[in-house]
Amino acid sequence: MKYFNLIFFVSCLKWAAIALITLFCGLFTIVLSAFSPAIACKTFVKLWGKLIMLACNIKLKVEGLENISNKPLIVMYNHKSFFDIFCFSSFMPYDWRAMMKKELLSYPIFGQAVKIMGHYFVARDGSFEDRREVVKMLKKIKNGKIVFIAPEGTRNPNPGLIDFKMGGFFIAKKTETNIVPMIFNGAGDILDKNSLIIHPGTISVKILPEIKVSNYDSDKVGIASLKDETYKIFKKNM
Repeated sequence: MKYFNLIFFVSCLKWAAIALITLFCGLFTIVLSAFSPAIACKTFVKLWGKLIMLACNIKLKVEGLENISNKPLIVMYNHKSFFDIFCFSSFMPYDWRAMMKKELLSYPIFGQAVKIMGHYFVARDGSFEDRREVVKMLKKIKNGKIVFIAPEGTRNPNPGLIDFKMGGFFIAKKTETNIVPMIFNGAGDILDKNSLIIHPGTISVKILPEIKVSNYDSDKVGIASLKDETYKIFKKNM
């Protein structure tokens, strides 16, 4: 019991550190984004991720970062916990945006920061119910933004993958933007879904070569085939 109380107390300290780091970096991100969201992304957002990983005693191993270049790309990742975004924020060398759940906009400071930076927001189930968001995303991807999308549409606390949703693959094919698979291992061990206990540990990230969407047709069958092939690549490399 005493051991559990100690773990819970340490986790509370870690959450307090996350809140303070988010407050500090978020305020600077909001101010800087009014002038240059790209600079904000590559400075204070990156610092935010690094400081949180350090405060929570989480080590990071990244393999294949050379597969992400500064051009229009859709980076798809298996969503295991809140720490996914802390991870890729800490090592991404380029300007990027992410697809996020709309309820994150209600988080103080964080919500204002991601909104002013121009991230994209979807329904809780990961669907594209707002056509205006889709049009906005298509235009920005064509203009050179790297976009992070979790094709499962939600956090998956269990081993393996759940079925991918079609939205991200529709966007990839509509814009002829190649997909880069990014596979997390160990993130689910850091923070269980619906738990407040933050465990120390190591998260491994494997970034795979681009999937060329030009090899697939633009109709529903072609997009479904792209989704299925991407799913197989994830399964093979997990």
